[in-house]
Amino acid sequence: MLIKRKGYKLPGLLGVLLVATLGCFGLIKYLQSTSGTRMYQFLYWDIFLAWVPVFISLLMVALTKLRNAKVKNILLFFAAWIWLFFLPNALYLVTELLHAFRFYDVNPDTRFWLNTQFWLIVFTSFSAAGMGLFLTSLCVLMIHRMLRKICSGWLAWGIVFVMLWLASIGVYIGRFARWNSWDVLLQPLVLLADIWRWVIYAGEKLHLLSFSWLVFGMALIFYLFIYISLSED
Repeated sequence: MLIKRKGYKLPGLLGVLLVATLGCFGLIKYLQSTSGTRMYQFLYWDIFLAWVPVFISLLMVALTKLRNAKVKNILLFFAAWIWLFFLPNALYLVTELLHAFRFYDVNPDTRFWLNTQFWLIVFTSFSAAGMGLFLTSLCVLMIHRMLRKICSGWLAWGIVFVMLWLASIGVYIGRFARWNSWDVLLQPLVLLADIWRWVIYAGEKLHLLSFSWLVFGMALIFYLFIYISLSED
């Protein structure tokens, strides 16, 4: 007899991702100790930032339980904007895959795939990228479930598509323009000027759109997989 335990899947995935995060940190530490370098040191900070939208999602879920409707709506409004600005940090981890090629100088004349460090570097990059997809899907799923309670199913899905598309553009801004989420508050005019330049110049616009569509497509497919897997209906 199968007993449906509603609500158990999400906390379980959170626990697995926490363990995976510690495992990725362990890989980074091991690579640093064996190479005598600070290889992947930046990943500690990037992975922490990737968890920020998840923490904000959990906070927003908690805020929905407030009894004072006015206070609840005000706090949710500001939390939603902060969440949207930090969401690209989770999806950004996908682009850490490039460091598998940055840190290991592949010699085509040798059987480089027999080198253990090559696979350690590949698996470290892959682990970070995988966590980025999982963390993105997890926090979007929590917001999606909140949206389903206050609007129609089609509208909720439409908002999810827009959020993932904006996050994909945010990944482009972070990877190629090197802007951070908090620059929206610290340097909003300079950031807008950069975005406007990408819109105006055909070459930069094409690169922005091509990259963003690739990231969006991957994020959407992965989210659909997570959504169906964790469906409680």
